[in-house]
Amino acid sequence: MKGIITVDIGTTSMRAILFDRQGLALHIDQRENVPQFFNDGRVEQDPAAWQTIVCEVLGNCAKVAATKGVEPLCVSVTAQRSSVIPVDRDGKPLHPAIMWQDKRCAALALAMAEYNPLVYGKTGLKISPVFSALKMTWLRRNHPDIWQKTYKMIGIQDWVLYLLTGRFVTDQTFGSRTNLLDLKTRAWDPDLLSLFEVEPGMLCDLVEPGSVIGALTPAMALATGLPAGLPVVSAGGDQQCAALGLGLFSGEHAVSNTGTGSYLIGHTERPAFDEKMRLSCNVSAVPGAYIVEAAVLTSGTIYRWFAESIFGGNAPSRDTFAAVNAAAQSAPPGCNGLLLLPHFKGCGSPHWDPDAKGVFFNLTLSTSRGDMARAILEGIAVEMKGSLELVEKLCGTVASVTVSGGLTRSTLFNQIQSDIFERAVVRLKNDEATSLGAWIAGAVALGVEDNHAAAFARVSDPASAQSYQPDPALQQTYQRQSRQSQALYQALASPAFREQLK
Repeated sequence: MKGIITVDIGTTSMRAILFDRQGLALHIDQRENVPQFFNDGRVEQDPAAWQTIVCEVLGNCAKVAATKGVEPLCVSVTAQRSSVIPVDRDGKPLHPAIMWQDKRCAALALAMAEYNPLVYGKTGLKISPVFSALKMTWLRRNHPDIWQKTYKMIGIQDWVLYLLTGRFVTDQTFGSRTNLLDLKTRAWDPDLLSLFEVEPGMLCDLVEPGSVIGALTPAMALATGLPAGLPVVSAGGDQQCAALGLGLFSGEHAVSNTGTGSYLIGHTERPAFDEKMRLSCNVSAVPGAYIVEAAVLTSGTIYRWFAESIFGGNAPSRDTFAAVNAAAQSAPPGCNGLLLLPHFKGCGSPHWDPDAKGVFFNLTLSTSRGDMARAILEGIAVEMKGSLELVEKLCGTVASVTVSGGLTRSTLFNQIQSDIFERAVVRLKNDEATSLGAWIAGAVALGVEDNHAAAFARVSDPASAQSYQPDPALQQTYQRQSRQSQALYQALASPAFREQLK
């Protein structure tokens, strides 16, 4: 029996899944790997942790494959995007990975804001601390000693691909999250490299998403138990793969993937730019296509923080989350007037405001834990509703939203999304959307399937999907909440208010 192993490198964990030829998960191995969050806004991670974990999860998949008589056809890799690791010529990291949530470049982003129209017009991204280029500029200016030793500036996915194959390669989906790739040419742009002070040779070679980028080295074969020479596929960025795994092939639908952050994603056949630069446009994991993406930078991570802080324990268990869910279920729609702004690590779409802060507003002595828990879910969905309206302007009217991610295991959250989005929300039975997208990319790359749509059709089961319909009786409640949340953000973002906080 033939199979495909996928590796999904998330923000707080890494997982490897052994799939059979039909896209059925035979084994899942997941390890937590949480970055360090510093009080000054830095977010870092030790690259050695990924090296250890990728060997462990692949090794366990190899053992299960041998036990079940499965012959792996390839390893297909997807990952979080926009983090940066400087490495020397031997691939040795010279600095901890600067993660995508890191805010050390916020002042630099403001200083370079005049270049936003130029950068957005080429890359589909505003200049932001989230994206890779600014982190590279910061390293050059603040650590010239490291810069001089650096051979390549790579992302987490590039690091793992290098560990597996010995090659410094990245695909265009990751490139389109750097502020350095021209969407129209799908190549590194010389003007942007000059603007961000990055030498062309310091970037990885670019390939199409879903490409076989190399073969498993003898050293990694020994470390994992997989055969040397096994093809390694760069499946695409995690959100691109999630969109693929959820069947996003047209503008009539959108997908929402809620993990550490939440991403509302639409499909387009050509680069699409918002005149006010509120949305991101990136290369899709579907060949020749693009995605329009809106981001809530913190969502699932807020729910986790709430479980830890209010319901006890630094490592909340399944029972802890069940208690939080039950409390949220007990609160009424609208949470008795309580609002949450989910800007715990700044605001993503539409404002791209790194200085925004998370807020619980309208607390009273009668506010319950349940009100707060539900307010988190409603606040995330309200933020995403605004993003959905913007995505429709570029991609066309969206009839339904397919959802996935950790928070969508909550029936309540899915119903809240439907009520706030005012349209059908669909959750597929298989919620491993990102890994399924990587399986689809691997299956097409190895010729197991003819194309991406056919591969998705093989693994999807529409009859088993859960569908949620909006409750018209709640429309006014949530429209009012949306207006109040927007007004609250505008008030808190005013220069006069922020000046008083200094």
